Amino acid sequence: MINKILHLLSKKASRKNLNKNILKSFSKIKNKKIKVLNIGSGGDIENIITNNFEDIFSIDIDRQRKPNQVIDVCDDYFSLNLKYKPNLVCCFEVLEHTTNPQKAVNNMYNILNKDDFCLVSVPFNFHIHDEPNDFYRFTFYGLKMLFKNFSEVKIIKRNGWLESIFVNIIRLEKEKNILSKIIGKIFIIFYFLFMPIIIIIQKIIPSEKLTTGYFVEAKK
Repeated sequence: MINKILHLLSKKASRKNLNKNILKSFSKIKNKKIKVLNIGSGGDIENIITNNFEDIFSIDIDRQRKPNQVIDVCDDYFSLNLKYKPNLVCCFEVLEHTTNPQKAVNNMYNILNKDDFCLVSVPFNFHIHDEPNDFYRFTFYGLKMLFKNFSEVKIIKRNGWLESIFVNIIRLEKEKNILSKIIGKIFIIFYFLFMPIIIIIQKIIPSEKLTTGYFVEAKK
């Protein structure tokens, strides 16, 4: 029971503000008749999407995740082979696992019409995960370059610099070494106990150059 609680707290720390940013972006476009393409099938994030929209089509390269279509967002003929025409693309916690992020972003751009939206979340200062298929990390300026074709791009930090350091220590619980696991679990407790102090320190000593990841809201 304790391990399960600590695991949930670790996940909450790792994905801080992700759900908040997703729902905030959804609120801007929810009243429209939206057809949503979810890149990366299944999981908690897809549940958020299904709770907010009715017309949803999921894709994945892994058939076991039970997508509506097995297809790679990096495919050369993605826009031709995709069996769905969305006006909102969601690509959360996926771009780092693609073999060619620029091609993936270009493909997302090409399947949208003018004024349609693309929502993306990516890691920056974050541990390797889902290896060996974890290939990239993204800076603020790298994201500006990737999404340069979109008419409006908003890039939001996931959290602060000190929080990102704590999160990476917390993720030691994913290691095979017993001592690493113990340290990770201890820092989960420290993170939530000292959160008010962490927030104060980040306000006193600000930095825009370190965060666990970014959320991107792009309009074509």
